[in-house]
Amino acid sequence: MQKILVYVSVVAVAFVGSAPQMSRAEDWPMWRGPRGDGISHDPEVPTRWTSTENIVWKVALPGQGLSSPIVSADAVFVTCVIPETQSRHLLGLERSSGKILWNTLVHTGPIENQHKFNTSASSTPASDGQQVYCTFVDDEKLVVAAIDFHGVIRWKITPGTYFSKHGFAASPIVCEEGVVVNGHQDGSAFVVMLDRHDGHEIWRYKPETDLRSFSTPLLTSEGGTRQLILSGAKQTIGLNPENGTLLWFAEGPTEKVVCSPSVGHGQVFAFGGSPDTRAFSLKLGGRGDITQSHVVWTRERGMPYVPTPLLYGDYLHIVDDSGIYTCMEPKSGKVLKNLRKGGNTYSSPIGIDNKLYSFDDTGKCTVFENNAEYSVLAVNELNEPVQTTPAVSDGCIFVRGEKHLWCIGRRP
Repeated sequence: MQKILVYVSVVAVAFVGSAPQMSRAEDWPMWRGPRGDGISHDPEVPTRWTSTENIVWKVALPGQGLSSPIVSADAVFVTCVIPETQSRHLLGLERSSGKILWNTLVHTGPIENQHKFNTSASSTPASDGQQVYCTFVDDEKLVVAAIDFHGVIRWKITPGTYFSKHGFAASPIVCEEGVVVNGHQDGSAFVVMLDRHDGHEIWRYKPETDLRSFSTPLLTSEGGTRQLILSGAKQTIGLNPENGTLLWFAEGPTEKVVCSPSVGHGQVFAFGGSPDTRAFSLKLGGRGDITQSHVVWTRERGMPYVPTPLLYGDYLHIVDDSGIYTCMEPKSGKVLKNLRKGGNTYSSPIGIDNKLYSFDDTGKCTVFENNAEYSVLAVNELNEPVQTTPAVSDGCIFVRGEKHLWCIGRRP
């Protein structure tokens, strides 16, 4: 167990420690928030900011990474990698001030093969309010660790070997039964549930195909059945979270998947980007092979590879990697609007208080009304590249830029 205490001065671009004081809003404890849907109902989040206005704090990060921040209790957590030392870290920051409370060295090992746009810290951590769970890989294995809120490693295990020429990016999720980790890869692929207390294996699912994909599972009870939904390796599947048994599967949408699925209106929406972009909607409630029986609609043009679309009420908002927005009617797949707004985009859009927030890779965030017209409410610049997805809690947006972690909120 190794732990490095770091004392870092926070850039004083605003009143340090002046995060909005309000009743406790829900945390953002894992990728795309507490429900995995990318939506917050917080009405206090600002729609306008600059790199110096409505900034509660800004702190320099000690390493690289494309993981998104999470928020739990009074802390913000984010992972980093320092390639020169081959070290992977989890940082705990004070929510109100951005002060780095601790920097825990989780794993050291050879840097894995990876896509030129990937890093060794691209998996977003997850928290159950007591521990933080993070995943890393090196050139031969997948590592999962649990770290408490003091930065102490409580357990660390290797659920299997891992090989992918594009690296690793799928994020763990926490549910009642344990921690779910997607190990889709070109080697011996697996999906595994681990016990939160000691990391022992609860169940393991073996995908039909060994093929790299990077989608984060989604836990849902949509359609009346509690299940884990996951896309990748040529299939979209539903698993029983209690024992990992396969409930249903559909071939597609494509071979390799980065986007997470979305659910609503009794349907699941899945998106894939390689070798071609393609999306489909499946009616929930089937069992076994539902490829022919439950596909509601399919679409190929304008679909994303990296950014996960946002299902927000009666609209399915899709941002492809080149910055083209498509608004669809989720039940039918009918396209309501196409719009080019912004540059290349790898951050997934989020919904806040019936508004759509979307960052392009220059750090420009466009705020739209949640409608089919994409009515623009604001265009905000951080003047720092952003390729990660924000977290939202207590009236603030937490954004990881190329070199800094930002807290955006209304100043008192």
